[in-house]
Amino acid sequence: MLRYVLRRFFYMLVTIWLIVTVTFVMMHNLPGDPFENSERMTEQQKTILKQQYGLDKPLWEQYVQYLGDVAKGDLGVSFAFPTRKVTEIIAQGFPNSLELGIWSISLAVIFGLTLGILASLNHGKALDYIAMFTAVLGVSIPSFVLAPLLSYFVGVKLEWLPAGLWYGPEHRILPSIALSFYTLAIVARMMRTSMLDVLHQDYIKTAKSKGLSQFSIVLKHTVRNAILPVVTILGPIFVNIITGTLVVEQVFSIPGLGKHFVQSVYSNDYTMIAGLTIFYSVILIVIMFLTDIVYGIIDPRIRLAKGRG
Repeated sequence: MLRYVLRRFFYMLVTIWLIVTVTFVMMHNLPGDPFENSERMTEQQKTILKQQYGLDKPLWEQYVQYLGDVAKGDLGVSFAFPTRKVTEIIAQGFPNSLELGIWSISLAVIFGLTLGILASLNHGKALDYIAMFTAVLGVSIPSFVLAPLLSYFVGVKLEWLPAGLWYGPEHRILPSIALSFYTLAIVARMMRTSMLDVLHQDYIKTAKSKGLSQFSIVLKHTVRNAILPVVTILGPIFVNIITGTLVVEQVFSIPGLGKHFVQSVYSNDYTMIAGLTIFYSVILIVIMFLTDIVYGIIDPRIRLAKGRG
């Protein structure tokens, strides 16, 4: 197990290095520069700012400096907000985006697994059709459509829950539902399919012939094996939820990182764009690393197969 973890950790570091390098190259090949559209600044002022940010140095020297700074957790100073570091801006907005993501993924996993299990155990019955109809709705209605609908009808018209802002727990419910609905549908459909496959396996029939209760068979034998494909997709799904909060944050006026994505693109804030790209990439890679570890713990055959590969 230790060799498996160390190997995956090494691959993770190499992937992060590649992402930082590609991000740096792309950032320096974008047309124009951050100060090009600043009509109020003179050429002399632009030259001074480029010297301050190190943009006048050779590219390889900037790359070495940038790589060293990233390794120390320093993503540079925002071009749009010269008095603030990128890490400070991320530290301010990310907790809200993360909290929204955790609420959303929790709802998606709890209700998605429940729907998938109930649908498979009632295959071909009314409950199965209801669960799959809900899943189809979840896949068909994107969050940028569902979010304003929930905010308007549930928040404004019915006044059951707050239509926006980010204060108490009641402000989390509507944006979490809007963001989790698609993932809930994916989890439910995948869990149902996986459960149906497992329920037709010979060892399940053997367990039934031994007189084990339905609850014991489902809990100990079916769910544990059927949940493996779902665990595999949870890592990328979690990151997609966090990075996909842009519209939902805007609709519900949540002070997360979504607004910084928009502002950094409009203002050519290269350090902010690169910092956010690296930040979210590292999150994705770390979560995939942890998913691989959990996957290896649940099914030891996986780490043995990868170890031989």
